Amino acid sequence: MSLRESLAQGAVAAIFVSLKDPALPLILAQSGFECLLIDREHGVMGVESAARLIASARGVALPCITRVPGLSRDAIQDALEAGSSGVLLPMVESADQAAQLVAWCRYPPQGSRGVHPLTPATGYGTLALHDLMARANRETMVCAQIETVAGLDQVQAIAATPGVDLLFFGPGDMALSMGVGFDDPSVEVAFERILDAAKAHGKAVGTFVLSAEQGARAVHQGARLIAMGVDIALLQQAGRMNTKAWREQIKVS
Repeated sequence: MSLRESLAQGAVAAIFVSLKDPALPLILAQSGFECLLIDREHGVMGVESAARLIASARGVALPCITRVPGLSRDAIQDALEAGSSGVLLPMVESADQAAQLVAWCRYPPQGSRGVHPLTPATGYGTLALHDLMARANRETMVCAQIETVAGLDQVQAIAATPGVDLLFFGPGDMALSMGVGFDDPSVEVAFERILDAAKAHGKAVGTFVLSAEQGARAVHQGARLIAMGVDIALLQQAGRMNTKAWREQIKVS
C-alpha cells in the first residue's frame, strides 16, 4: 500500500529522523512508526546518508518523505531518485513556490522531473520506465510546510496549487514567525486555518506534535500525517526514564 493510500484510509504515525544509522528504519518500524520523515533541513544530513536511510526503509516497506533543505531541484531529485515516497519543502510562502515544487517532483507532462533508468527508485532498471513514471506521478507525495506568517497568509493559494498533496504545519517556527510563545492560542488558530484551507481544496494535512494527546487531538481535527517527535528526542526520553527509574530503585533497595 502506498503512503497516499494509507493517508486516505486514516492517520499515519511518523517521526523525524536525524540519526544516520541505516539500522534505524527497521527499529522504528518495529516500534510502530508507519512513515519516516528524513530531515535534511535540520538533521545536518548529506545526500549519501539520506539515501542509505531511504534504501534501508524501502527494505522493510516503510515509506519515507524527505524534508529537503530548500527549494532546490538537486535536493528534490536526489531524494526522489533515492526512492523517497515524497518531498516536504519547508518555509513555503507562495503558490509559485508550491508550483515549482510540484514541477520538480513530477515527470512530464505533469512536471519537469528528469528521468534515468538506473536508480534506486527504478530498481536499477528492473521497472519499465513508462510504468515507473506513471506510478511515480500517481504516488509521489508533494508536501508544502506552512510555518510562517507569510505562508499562512497565502495558505489558500498554496492549497489550491494543482499537484500539492499535503500541507504540513510547523508549529514551532510558526510561533517564532508570529512573535508569540509556543503555547499561545494564536498558534492553534493558525493550525485551524491550514486545516480549513486543506479541506476546501481536498488536500491532506500533517503536523508535528510533542505528545500522544496532541497527536490524538490533531487527528480529531482532521490531520492525517502525525509526526510524533524526533528520533533523538525519543532516545533521550527513553534514556532519562530508565536511568531515573534505576536511581529511584537504588534509593529504596
